[in-house]
Amino acid sequence: MRYERAGRADSAKHVVLLPGFGVGSFHYDAQLARGALGDDACVWALDFVGQGRSWPSEAGDVEGFQYSVDAWREQVEYFLSEVVGERAYLTGNSLGGFVATYVAAMAPELTKGLILVNATPFWAFVPSDLNAWGSKIAPWRGALPAPKWIRTPIKAYWESFRSAANVRGLLSLVYANSARIDDTLVRQIIEPTDNVHALSTFCSVVWSPKAALSFDEMLNRIPADLPVAMVYGKDDPWVVPLWGQRLKRVIPRADYYELTPSGHCPAHETPDAFNCIVKSYLAHREDGAERPTQSSCGTAKLIDGAPRNIFERLDAMRAA
Repeated sequence: MRYERAGRADSAKHVVLLPGFGVGSFHYDAQLARGALGDDACVWALDFVGQGRSWPSEAGDVEGFQYSVDAWREQVEYFLSEVVGERAYLTGNSLGGFVATYVAAMAPELTKGLILVNATPFWAFVPSDLNAWGSKIAPWRGALPAPKWIRTPIKAYWESFRSAANVRGLLSLVYANSARIDDTLVRQIIEPTDNVHALSTFCSVVWSPKAALSFDEMLNRIPADLPVAMVYGKDDPWVVPLWGQRLKRVIPRADYYELTPSGHCPAHETPDAFNCIVKSYLAHREDGAERPTQSSCGTAKLIDGAPRNIFERLDAMRAA
């Protein structure tokens, strides 16, 4: 696997950054900058296998392997135990937030805290239970090699799918700060799709089964004393604030911050405000410093979780 490290290697304050789908550690350049998350922190960022620059070293597929959320969870657990060697604050955006929550639920002994960044509350569509009805209509479950009947139709659209115009268009849907969508970011996202394994990997990701636990089940398994923070871009059209409100209801102790204007990727879109929150939050948890507030971190607002519109009120009533 490919990863980056910044800051003090001998620190007791470790932060592991997990990227969203289709990006990699490059999405956290602003957090890997010197002192961005504190001069006394050790900051790590890794690429999930099958993304960024984490790929098999041989030309052929790894037979039987599934690029699934369970594989990514196992990767992170291995990384924490064998590379970091210390409990860490898992910080994940989108898919990375889902995986971070999964790790915290399954391996709390490796997790010092959880910082969720517009975490997606679901992943994949094929049931993990082989006896579920949905499994009966899934003729392939993502185990490599990808069958020809899957590869052929996807390959027909592969070049247009990974074109610069398509990548830029998708980013423009979820970024509130369009100035951050530059040629460098687009190139970094496209580069991994040139890998010889990329098409098979994409097929496997789409067809691999769901996690063994639902997102709500993961949240319910998180230890009651594990610190949790949420740093969400309010203008995200995918993981809308309603999802943040739901998470806050499940874990009332979580510190919930919203940034605006900021969309699906606030660590990249609004790095100064994001870094301020995380840096201050770590100082608060580790050193007893003052809790970060909206007055100290620009556009950030500390949210109490109370419904603010009709959709959030209806959702709260349904949950009750």
